[in-house]
Amino acid sequence: MSLNKTQIALVAGVAILVLGGLAIGRAARDEGPGTLDDAATQACDDFAAGVDAAETKTERLALADKVNKSSAQSDNEAISEQAAAMGRSANGSTKEWQAGADALTQACRDAGWS
Repeated sequence: MSLNKTQIALVAGVAILVLGGLAIGRAARDEGPGTLDDAATQACDDFAAGVDAAETKTERLALADKVNKSSAQSDNEAISEQAAAMGRSANGSTKEWQAGADALTQACRDAGWS
């Protein structure tokens, strides 16, 4: 079976349309940093105020609890997700905690918090 130039062009055009549609659909689902509502601001403020003093696992867990109470009220999905991840890392190693703290800080900054 042999394809002529018109058929090849048609198949290529359909493939480009399908791939373009998939890319647009994926971009629409990616919400980005979200807006910095009052609850997200409170979560970021609480975290920034307490992160340097949270040296033990108990202190980290207490800070995570406080931050997650605020972030749970936020419509900012990125901050809520990173706050939850930071909370999960609070009982882990210092390296895990730092990674969670850095990710939450970045989510706050990406949303416009300073």
